[in-house]
Amino acid sequence: MRETVIRLLVRKKFRNPILVEGLPGMGYVGRIAVEHMIEQLGAEKFAEIYSPSFPHHVAIEKSGIMRLLRNDLYWADCGRKHVIFWVGDAQPLTPEGHYDVVREVLDFAQKSGVRQVFTLGGLATGEYVVNTPRVVALGDPRLVARAKKHGAITDRLSGPIIGAAGLLVGLGKLRGMKGLCLLGETMGLIADPRAAKAVLHVLLPVLGLRLSFENLEEKAREIEEMMQKLKREVERRERAEKEELFYIG
Repeated sequence: MRETVIRLLVRKKFRNPILVEGLPGMGYVGRIAVEHMIEQLGAEKFAEIYSPSFPHHVAIEKSGIMRLLRNDLYWADCGRKHVIFWVGDAQPLTPEGHYDVVREVLDFAQKSGVRQVFTLGGLATGEYVVNTPRVVALGDPRLVARAKKHGAITDRLSGPIIGAAGLLVGLGKLRGMKGLCLLGETMGLIADPRAAKAVLHVLLPVLGLRLSFENLEEKAREIEEMMQKLKREVERRERAEKEELFYIG
């Protein structure tokens, strides 16, 4: 394989389509959010993306079957519009690879009639966010203004946005597409369904959609319990170390 390929499984004609991206990144926020939308909307896969820029290993299915790493495109009928979802196993390893894959997806999106793109991801804080994670909105001024009406902020980010979450909006703008990037605060080291839920709380009303959060809330409770257990273990070890130092000498 020498170049990025979009392999169509089913040829579709889309009605007022928009593109929503959620590839793996900080806290897997974007991927968790988009996979939740795919599940809730009953979206169907219609294409697979393969690229030599993806990591050089294979994925192992539960049945023991090996397959190449890939990205997938799904679609869902949401009434007046069709939503195309971009998810996958991984992002490219190099800057050139990122540009190549994003360019191929934008070529396909443009031919399909997409005029708006939405990217979802995580904003690493380095610590576990106890309160509801904040969501940062960036991109087209009108879309950002709509996101702010639903709780997003715009003054939290000062660094670059690496990967598809930034490039899709940036390169899409050069093609006349309006774009919105939503980043949920996350520790960054573990999968974070709480941040994914926070991002969806902003995105869904912007898109005019309503979905259940029951599955995400259950996953969030499991992560919360795990973090509390980890916190108690760390505190126990710190107390034990202090007691040991106290008794020495």
